[in-house]
Amino acid sequence: MTKRSHSRRAPVVSTLLWTTVLVVLVVACGSSISAVRVGESTLAREEVVNLVAEATGDPVSVDSLDASTAAGVVDRFVRFEALVDLLAEYGVVAEVSDLTSARDRLIAAGMDPADPSLPRFIGWQAALDLVEAGVSGVRTAYEAHSGLLAHDLCTSHILVSYEDDAHAVLHLLKSGEDFGDLARSVSQDPGSGERGGTLGCVSLGRFVPTFERAALGALAAGETVVGPVPSQFGFHVIRIDELRPVEPVAFENLGERLSAALLQVAGLTRIVEVESRFGTWDPVVGRVAPPAGPLAPSLARLGS
Repeated sequence: MTKRSHSRRAPVVSTLLWTTVLVVLVVACGSSISAVRVGESTLAREEVVNLVAEATGDPVSVDSLDASTAAGVVDRFVRFEALVDLLAEYGVVAEVSDLTSARDRLIAAGMDPADPSLPRFIGWQAALDLVEAGVSGVRTAYEAHSGLLAHDLCTSHILVSYEDDAHAVLHLLKSGEDFGDLARSVSQDPGSGERGGTLGCVSLGRFVPTFERAALGALAAGETVVGPVPSQFGFHVIRIDELRPVEPVAFENLGERLSAALLQVAGLTRIVEVESRFGTWDPVVGRVAPPAGPLAPSLARLGS
């Protein structure tokens, strides 16, 4: 593979995992059953269990998994394996030197060389490094799908503290409640809440990645309301207020948004399926979600 020198430094994946941080079900018995598939990459049930054990530091079994923890671990796997699969489709595959460099970066950033997750993190870091190197296949992958990102985001949102509260908001909206009234009464974002949730129209790069990915997923699927969407602020229910297509950003003008753009493209274009015991893949939000809790407590918290 011909590579040019890095003009930017890719984020260290161990940091990215914690800050942003195709499943085919085979009818058969045994631990080799595929539980998660993203393109050509799969996880057997026992591998999911091992990943959860690595993440928590506690021994677990397939029958004792905490559903929320399992969904978070699988979501992380899907997000970065989607990027690896997208790059492979366009001929961008990490070589030994790329993997060695990625390993050195992760260890320099403080990752334990004995961490059992290290080999997988190395692959993800190498993929990010290749994106930031801007090799020809990366440009081709972006330009083939740049239309998916060719939107200003014209949105409103309702922000709540708990995921089950976001499910309750969606329930109320489906029951006929007005979005603006709900935003004014329950949104934890006082600025937009006073305006009925409106955030106006902004270009990509202004919102947190999970918010943007969900809004782009809604636009691609023709959906108007989407959620729950997690972020460091809580959980969002997002409404698309206006379709505003724009010219795609040229590859050479992406700058620091290059990795985010390729991660968004990967999530929007990969077919993902997840065995239900490990979460539910939401292709619009772009997330492996845990099971929803009962509505009654959340409706009570929201005053409904």
